[in-house]
Amino acid sequence: MEIINIPIEEEAKQSYLDYAMSVIVGRAIPDVKDGLKPVQRRILYAMYEMDLFPDKPFKKCARIVGDTMGRYHPHGDQAIYDALVRMAQDFNLRYPLVIGQGNFGSIDGDPPAAMRYTEAKLAKITTTLLEDIENDTVDFIPNFDESSSEPQVLPAKIPNLLCNGGTGIAVGLATSIPPHNLKEVCDALIALANNQDITIEELMKYIKGPDFPTGGIIVGEVSKEIYETGRGQVTIQAKARVEKTSSGREQIIITEIPYMVNKAELIKRVAELARGGKLKEISDLRDESDKEGIRIVIELKKDAKGEAVLKKLYKNTSLRKNFPINMVALVGLEPKLLNLKEILMEFFKHRLNVIHRRTEFFLRKAQDRLHIVEGLLICIKDIDNIINTIRASEDTADAKQKLITGWGLTEKQAQAILDLRLQRLTSLETTKLQKEYEELIENIKYYNYVLENKSERIKIFIDETTALSDKFKDPRRTLIEGMISEDIIVEVYITKNGLVRPIDLDNIDSLEERYPIIHVARLKYTEGLFVISNKGRAYWTAGSQALSGSTIHVKDVDEYIVDAFVREQYSTRVLLLTNKGHLKKLPLVEFEYKTQGFQIIKLHDEEIVSIDGSDAENEILILTQKGYINKILTQDIGASTNSSKAQQCIKLNEEDIAISVKAIKDKAFGLLITKEGYAKKLRLSDLPQKSKSSQGVNILRLKSLNVLDMILYNEEDEFDILVSTEAGTHIKYDIKNLIQKIKTPAGLNVPEDKIFSLESDISKVVLL
Repeated sequence: MEIINIPIEEEAKQSYLDYAMSVIVGRAIPDVKDGLKPVQRRILYAMYEMDLFPDKPFKKCARIVGDTMGRYHPHGDQAIYDALVRMAQDFNLRYPLVIGQGNFGSIDGDPPAAMRYTEAKLAKITTTLLEDIENDTVDFIPNFDESSSEPQVLPAKIPNLLCNGGTGIAVGLATSIPPHNLKEVCDALIALANNQDITIEELMKYIKGPDFPTGGIIVGEVSKEIYETGRGQVTIQAKARVEKTSSGREQIIITEIPYMVNKAELIKRVAELARGGKLKEISDLRDESDKEGIRIVIELKKDAKGEAVLKKLYKNTSLRKNFPINMVALVGLEPKLLNLKEILMEFFKHRLNVIHRRTEFFLRKAQDRLHIVEGLLICIKDIDNIINTIRASEDTADAKQKLITGWGLTEKQAQAILDLRLQRLTSLETTKLQKEYEELIENIKYYNYVLENKSERIKIFIDETTALSDKFKDPRRTLIEGMISEDIIVEVYITKNGLVRPIDLDNIDSLEERYPIIHVARLKYTEGLFVISNKGRAYWTAGSQALSGSTIHVKDVDEYIVDAFVREQYSTRVLLLTNKGHLKKLPLVEFEYKTQGFQIIKLHDEEIVSIDGSDAENEILILTQKGYINKILTQDIGASTNSSKAQQCIKLNEEDIAISVKAIKDKAFGLLITKEGYAKKLRLSDLPQKSKSSQGVNILRLKSLNVLDMILYNEEDEFDILVSTEAGTHIKYDIKNLIQKIKTPAGLNVPEDKIFSLESDISKVVLL
């Protein structure tokens, strides 16, 4: 045995460096290609091998942890479970990679349940990280005991490092990458693919800044220096507003808190400041958060100013905090500080390599299959002689050799012929083989073209990135203070159960909303949206909340949302119609930003069914389910306050109900729509004016139908409507195309035409 003398300082230095690199590469720092640390990658790959896809049943987390530890990650079950839990927490990851079932902890710092109680499976978005992993797209390395292999990196169609970010502390090195919005990152990647000389300043036109899972507001603008150097910090503050209570006092409502802030600790800190006298203006503090979102209510004493208290809260609590940015990631096996373009470029190169290797794999498979198909076609052309040769052979080896020498086949082709089942000899199967042969030739040509042309691989990358963005895109949650202005327009939909969510009017087909949509609104960031319930209560949400999505929490179990309006864009009066044919004309000044759910009408065994805006000159239409329409004047209904009752506006038959009120304004035509998908054109001038005690005129010719609503229009109008069905589908129609489908002319006495071919009855029609 040879003994080598080494100075202890040299050995200590080298051993420390080896240990540091082991921690950096093997545990703490994510890879720039898939944005994952080794433990995360191993968990996801173990779940992939366990077939835990989104459409499959959940499995116990203890089983997932056991498989991961036993096969890939021998570092202790608790560390693996902690990583698994974090990947399922929607307050930690912008796009959670795991779907959890059971207690996975909370934003209050509550720990998750033990792994024997919880269950998990892969999220839909995670399948894009693992897609094509079996197509030789990435290198595999031996696991810790060389009993199996694991991927060195995942194919990763999603730019996970920027979308979900990552934090980690290694030996002498740390990383802190904030999460970003998927659509913004995908848009930047497409721009980079089209122009690889793009500057960071140009990339920042697409990526506005971090987008944290808990929302909040980034104070000031995001510095260009952060994305140019990879270092810096952003300041995030809670999303809060000041409201007036019914008693006239002010209160602060907090609906979003900064990223990685413990809500329970935050509330505890506010309470300590109030008790200690630093925030003596606070009279009460409540946490009203539920599964729908965060809501912290801070009630103030009389004469206390909410904005002043809010400034103190920002200064003395974690309602405002700094998030450090240090964009360090592994490039190969080397940790590097990267700027924005370098991260995007490394991911872009990774995806081009995946596409190249995948195409090579498909080419090899196609060539191998073509080789077999060519042999089978040779066999079929001379099938009688081949069968006789096989029957005359002593054994399989002899038959194979005779096929090889007699017909010039390879060993693989000869074996395929020997394995051929007799049913493949029919003329239909022969045609299929010929068609397969032609398709293989075309595929091979295409695969060779892709491998020879980088521009085609870039096109594939752009197409795949666009499809990924369209499938998983969602609105930005974190607002950037520099972006907030009165000119921002938010388009949102409101559902019957009170969800307020941004909507992409150009991509309604991808809308996944199972509840009926009762209104679509366009409002500014600074405007307010009022929603009216069937119980005659008014709720409201601010444009700033609607931008990232909010929820109207109604007071009663049987209460639901009927309609909505933007206060700043509405008329001078609001018309409220009940199912019993009573109408109330309420001045707009009655709608203030009061306590949520303030009563606007007294109801007696009836419900609000429809609302509209009106002014003093309007004529009003009252529609019933059985097809009666009563046209009256606005002045026939007296003005009222929110404490007064509604007045009769139509006389109803016993089995009929009022369903809609429409202020005619400057419209000339009406499109009557029934639940069953029938429609009818009307000239509004053909409807006679009646008194408010009249039954009106019946314009429904097919008595088995049920009127749903009426859309008012002029012949030159161009707008769309959104139709929601009871089956939960939502379809956009152009009003002109719909009108053209109706064969009969406009008139009170013409029959209705079937113009909607839908799988179920229509539940709601709204204007876009």
